[in-house]
Parts: sequence; structure tokens; C-alpha cells
Amino acid sequence: MMRLGVITDEVSQDFREALEFAKKFELDCVELRSAWEKGPFDYICEDIIKLKAISDEYGIPITAVSSPIFKCDYNAENIMSHQEHFKRLLEYVCILGANKIRCFDFIKSDNVTRDMIIEAYQIPYELCEKAGVTIAIESEPTTNSSCCRDIAELVRAFNKPYFKALYDPGNNIYCTEEIPYPDGFEFIKDVFCHVHIKDAVRTPGGTIGECVGKGSVNYDGLFKRLHTIGYDGDVMLETHYRIPGTVKIDDATLANPKGSAISENGYEASCICMEQLKEIVKRSMY
Repeated sequence: MMRLGVITDEVSQDFREALEFAKKFELDCVELRSAWEKGPFDYICEDIIKLKAISDEYGIPITAVSSPIFKCDYNAENIMSHQEHFKRLLEYVCILGANKIRCFDFIKSDNVTRDMIIEAYQIPYELCEKAGVTIAIESEPTTNSSCCRDIAELVRAFNKPYFKALYDPGNNIYCTEEIPYPDGFEFIKDVFCHVHIKDAVRTPGGTIGECVGKGSVNYDGLFKRLHTIGYDGDVMLETHYRIPGTVKIDDATLANPKGSAISENGYEASCICMEQLKEIVKRSMY
């Protein structure tokens, strides 16, 4: 049975407050990105021990770490730096008891080939394979794999058991004409291990975040399909929506979410989205 959760900094920078949210909505798990104004590259071991202790206190496991690994330009300096960050993050993931690290495949460039991406992931993959932790690659507007088709092709080319796709249908609305569901899902259905949930609509002024179920993603159809195939992984709310009249998330923060910039006004918006999401999940079961 699928597990429902939330990316904690979409609710609050206060990790305890985010866990209170998870408890309120009877969530099964959470995903860690930033907390206490620190991102995944900023944490020290003491932070991780504290995060783990709070997670244990609430009985809500951290099952994934949402990292910015390789969300950078492709060059030797960045690759070496991010590989070092990955080694430390993997140690933290193991302390937390998580089993997935969200990653990317470099900022979009015509000069970056799939073979170059695969080569950059060899060292991180070897470490993950030994630890039993899965690399979950996300398709995203600014990266080389900007849609489900692209990320599925990369995962199939890598062809290793701990290297999978992260399915984020909401990202399709921001970056491509690929229909998130069913078209995007058909590309990715055999290679994904993790799901992020956000919604959005395209307008003449650009794409804007919307409450889950009120935007352009067919979530009723998607969740019926997830139940049909027996998906038993995590489904994480990544709100990216703000109540009209409150401060919206700017494009720079959407591209690199971290700290109060991604959390501001997020609690109330996440409550509305989670209520809608739980209703969609409930409907999909019948």
C-alpha cells in the first residue's frame, strides 16, 4: 500500500512543526529537504541526530532526502564537489534510516550527453548500492531531463537496480507539453520509485502553482492507476501553492527551494492541499 507524506519545508522550517502537521493529517512518512534554514549540503552530524530524534519521537519516519545533487552546470569542479557532498549525505541518510536520495542530471545544456551523466553517477551509485539506498532522479524544467520521457530513457540506459526515476507530474505543467497523466506516466511506469505531488496551471503570464486537484494534473486518474498497479512506495506532497493574497514563491526559489523562502505561508496552503490530496486518494480506492 502506498505511503502518504510531505516534504517538510513546504510546511515549515521548524522540523517539529512539520512533524506536528504530519501527525495532524495521519501521514505515514516525511521527506527532508531544508530545516532550520539549512539545506542538505549545510547539515552537520548534530543536525541529523536531532532530526532523527524528533522523527523517532513522533513515530513518523524520514524515508527520503530531497537533495540538490547535480542540479548544477556540468564541469569537473562541480562534479567533484557534488560527489563529495553525496558521500556525506549518504552517511546522513543511513543515520536517518531513509532509503532514497532525490537527485538531478545537471542544468540543461546541449553539450551534456547521456553518457556524461551516467559517468558522473558511477561513484555515487557504487556507494548507494553498498548501502542499499536508491538514487531517485527527478525530471525538472531546468535540467537535461525535463520530462518523464527523458528521465525514463536515462534510467533505462543506466540500467541498475538502485537508480530509479522520481515521478513528479506537476513539473510537466512547468516545462513541457507532455501530458503528466496518462502520457508521462506511460513513459515512466516501469522505472519510478517515488512520487512528488504538486499542481499548476498555465496562464498567459506563465505557469502558476495551484491547489492539488484544482490544476491541470489528472490526479484522480493517476491515483486510480497507482492503486490498480499496486504501487507501494511513497507519495510526497510538495505544495508549491500559496493561498491567493499571500506572498507567492518566486521563480528563483522554485528552482532552488531552501529555507524560509520556500516555507513562508506554506503551512496553511499545505493544509488545504493535503485535505484535497487525501480526498483524491480516498476516491481513487473505489
